[in-house]
Amino acid sequence: MTQARFGELMHWDRTHAGRVERDEVTSICDIYQMGRTADALGIPRLALLPAFLESSDVGTIEITDSEGADVDRRQFGQASAFILAAALTTTPAAATAHAATPRLAESDHVRYLAGLADQLWAHDNDFGSGGLVQTALDQFAIAKRLLDHADYDRRTGTELTAVAGNLGLVSGWLAYDGGDQTTAATCYKDALILAERGGDGSLAADIIDALRQQAWTGGRMRETLQLSLRASDRSRYDPSARLQALLAAREGVAYAAVGDRSQCERALAAAWRQVDRGLDDPNDPVRLHYITEAEIRTIEAHARRYLGQHDKAVTIYHESVTGGTRPPRDEASYRAYYAASLARLGNVSTAVEEGLAALTMLEGPVNSPRLVSELRPVYIAAGHISSDEADEFRKRFSQLIPAS
Repeated sequence: MTQARFGELMHWDRTHAGRVERDEVTSICDIYQMGRTADALGIPRLALLPAFLESSDVGTIEITDSEGADVDRRQFGQASAFILAAALTTTPAAATAHAATPRLAESDHVRYLAGLADQLWAHDNDFGSGGLVQTALDQFAIAKRLLDHADYDRRTGTELTAVAGNLGLVSGWLAYDGGDQTTAATCYKDALILAERGGDGSLAADIIDALRQQAWTGGRMRETLQLSLRASDRSRYDPSARLQALLAAREGVAYAAVGDRSQCERALAAAWRQVDRGLDDPNDPVRLHYITEAEIRTIEAHARRYLGQHDKAVTIYHESVTGGTRPPRDEASYRAYYAASLARLGNVSTAVEEGLAALTMLEGPVNSPRLVSELRPVYIAAGHISSDEADEFRKRFSQLIPAS
């Protein structure tokens, strides 16, 4: 932001903002002002810990006030004092009040919010949703306040509306991945209105697909198919091979779920034609970067499972697990799907072995309650055999379930 815009956000006069930037006054270093600054920008206060502790070794982006940080005993005491002071100086209601809306929204606000959305997507693509939901919701609220209360020109308004829709989509997805279906549905519906208002057809199709996935999770298969067809129709002229491949593959799953084998095969063939076009367009938004050949193959395995072709599904899942290096979240996803598919086939010992490998990732770098729940067939199957590995799996799975 410009100095003037930041000063306006903090309710400083122009001269004071200049003095702060020139280091003539130290008010920005006061713990209360640091908390106000974080609140005004919609940033979690623990993001200030590196500056406060003079150390960058304080954990990851997913850290929240209730989770603590990976710091030593001395740093933990200092961090606790900082958090306590922040809690005493500003109540949640006051923090919301401090997040004043600038009178004028400009391109710098759009870039800021777009960059935050990309960071949220990138982190989720690598590590899952854990600890990010409230941060995303806060940024979504800021974007909506700008749209509702700030002044802006036509171009900025269109761009801001689309960015707000993207923030709504990522907020909904993070809530969905974390098991909060009510918040996810609310975010998706708000995001779809914004995407349509901003004229972003690609984003609208992605949001409709997210609603499809939520319907699928709820077992509403006819609704799943209707939404899948709507997403495909909405994106008909979108040039992105990634998006087209994803929606076609998901359409195949929807047809398989209602027992239409021929339409399923047609949709899967369409997905692979898009893969052949290449899934490396640098113009694709960050939210689509997770769509790879391995991802499409895994979606096909879901369809094969619905068609009763469990052997084919297991083979595809196995190929995904052994197919080379990938981000931690994808590794955890594919191992969880593979383990669950093995359990459904009755290969319990191997399912438990693969399930333990998935749990190791879900206890470590990956935080995704949704993926933990994917392992429930393994948990059930492990209850029918007697082995140390089965007992270990059930114990570790149960420890993760409360957080999911």
